[in-house]
Amino acid sequence: MDSSKLSSKFQLTLPKRVREDLEVEEGDRILFVKGEGGQWTILRVPSDPLDALRYLGEKAGLTGTPSEVRREMEDWEE
Repeated sequence: MDSSKLSSKFQLTLPKRVREDLEVEEGDRILFVKGEGGQWTILRVPSDPLDALRYLGEKAGLTGTPSEVRREMEDWEE
């Protein structure tokens, strides 16, 4: 188990093992996602905007062609 202390500016340093597992580097964006059970997940957001959208779509369960994803999202609105 790894831990990190919250600074007075509410900043965290990711432990080395966490950085390596997430494959993050200086300047990378980190996404904090709260799950249904109230637990938080930490994700690295790809720097390329299209890769980031694909990545987030996969994490949201959206897979397939753009038209298939569009139809699925329209179903959510019903």
